Amino acid sequence: MNDVRAHLTVYGCQMNRLDAELVAERLRRSGARIVADSAAANVLLFLTCSVRAHAEDRLFSNIGALGARKRREPDLVIGVLGCTAQQYGEDLRRKAPLVDVVCGPGRLADLPALLERARRGQPAAALDPRRTPAGAGGFDASDRALDDLELGRPLGGPSPGHAYVTVMRGCDNFCAYCVVPQVRGPERSRPPSVVLAEVCGLGDAGARRVTLLGQAVNKYEAEENGRRWDLADLLAATAEMPGLARLEFITNHPRHVTERLAAVFRDVPAVAPYLHMPAQAGSDAVLARMKRGYTAREYEGRVAMIRQARPDVAVASDFIVGFPGETEADFDATCDMVRRLRFSGAFVFKYSPRPGTYAAAHYEDDVPAREKRRRNQVLLDLVQGIALEDNRALVGKTVPAFVEGPSPHPHLDVDAEEPARGEDFPRGPYGPRRRAEGNSGVVQLRARTPHNRIVVFDGPADLAGCIVPVRIVRASALTLFGERVTAG
Repeated sequence: MNDVRAHLTVYGCQMNRLDAELVAERLRRSGARIVADSAAANVLLFLTCSVRAHAEDRLFSNIGALGARKRREPDLVIGVLGCTAQQYGEDLRRKAPLVDVVCGPGRLADLPALLERARRGQPAAALDPRRTPAGAGGFDASDRALDDLELGRPLGGPSPGHAYVTVMRGCDNFCAYCVVPQVRGPERSRPPSVVLAEVCGLGDAGARRVTLLGQAVNKYEAEENGRRWDLADLLAATAEMPGLARLEFITNHPRHVTERLAAVFRDVPAVAPYLHMPAQAGSDAVLARMKRGYTAREYEGRVAMIRQARPDVAVASDFIVGFPGETEADFDATCDMVRRLRFSGAFVFKYSPRPGTYAAAHYEDDVPAREKRRRNQVLLDLVQGIALEDNRALVGKTVPAFVEGPSPHPHLDVDAEEPARGEDFPRGPYGPRRRAEGNSGVVQLRARTPHNRIVVFDGPADLAGCIVPVRIVRASALTLFGERVTAG
């Protein structure tokens, strides 16, 4: 595959971004080159989620726009990877005839062989087994292949010095609106020894910030050598990695936040004071129809438990507006929850029916599109107003900032990846993103505070991957602006 020049476009969550890292490394091992410019590629790969219709619509729109190029370059190979590929299976090619390769999230190790077939003019597909009541046995082979990819990869994550590590695959929650249990399969917790070996390897390669990933990461549960592990145990063990400065874990399900997990924020210094725990709604009636398994009061009790253990923990959330049957009173209850809990940020999405979900099969999508848009904007404005107040309170203070690299939007107050945005954006090092030019001299850098707030400041590009003190001089709802504090 020495003549393969592949370009990856990634939409969706951190799991998709880690999948993109694994794809890039698998292709490099096979001799392919990963190129940043899609125009220079002869293989275009799209890795996207299928949780929301918006990302899927953008995927098919972008593929459709390649028709003229495909006619000019008949050898161009187009592939769709990940959750959307698994959801549609081989039917995806009927929806998007330009697609040559379809690859499910558990079959990424097979991608070089699939591309070779496609380059010979034979459409190729590799999909995960359909989940069955028998459990996760059918996923054993693909999980071992993914483990081999993860354990052997170099440090090349979302930013220098930052690594994503999968601790769980799949999901058993079956929320009414969500396709993830079908496209990612049943829950499988990776053995602690495998996770810790991967973390140590990444640490040896220079990782100082590690983010543990799972669809419901706080459901992690494993038994090894006669010992039972939960996420609190795994976090405590991971925190012992030499040189680790910041440890994070996402995404958390409210039903599985325990006192043991709350205590980790207090007792393990490396654990960042940040918790992403989607509420989805503040109305008990809506939560029941969503099949979330908790009430608004119970959700707020989990937040209180965390803040009692460590009062400064920033809690971020997700919300869906316009879910079937959501009344104005239900929406008001969500807004009231946001006001009471003062989330540090939130992803807000308009409900869209997803094929194969309980909601699509049993509920009428009865909230008008115009009303969904209105509620979406009202909630975004509320979240951003709170964020602005909290960010302004940091002006004049000095914070330790983990430098991710040059700012993709220098001198702007808006960042495409910041919570409290209502859309999906290309993500990670493989998507089309503007960056500050140059790798030496002074550029505008983007960094993250321990509470996961974005801060930008001027400094040398070689600070990427370092933690530096930054004094905040002004703030917007989405971004802190600071000055580097230097000795002397």
